[in-house]
Amino acid sequence: MNLYTLVLDFHGGTYITQFEADDPTGAVAAWCAELQDEQLLGEASCDVAEGIMIDAIENHLVEVEGLHGAWCAATAVEGNLALLNVIVTQRLD
Repeated sequence: MNLYTLVLDFHGGTYITQFEADDPTGAVAAWCAELQDEQLLGEASCDVAEGIMIDAIENHLVEVEGLHGAWCAATAVEGNLALLNVIVTQRLD
């Protein structure tokens, strides 16, 4: 398993969390499930999670140009862009 750092920019806020997963799409799936369960963005939580999962699965995570181990997915909710960056993260043990 790898550790992934997920950074969401949405509606003027930046939200950062980490998940362990086999691949970046698995980390996004775990993040989306937590977002829906915890309603971290209020009413927009389910729409953001669903939109990000659709983009990450159907359109595949997009590798950030010029970087290794960094991907992104995006969706629009209520006229606001939700941009999720996924970065494979080294543990410092």
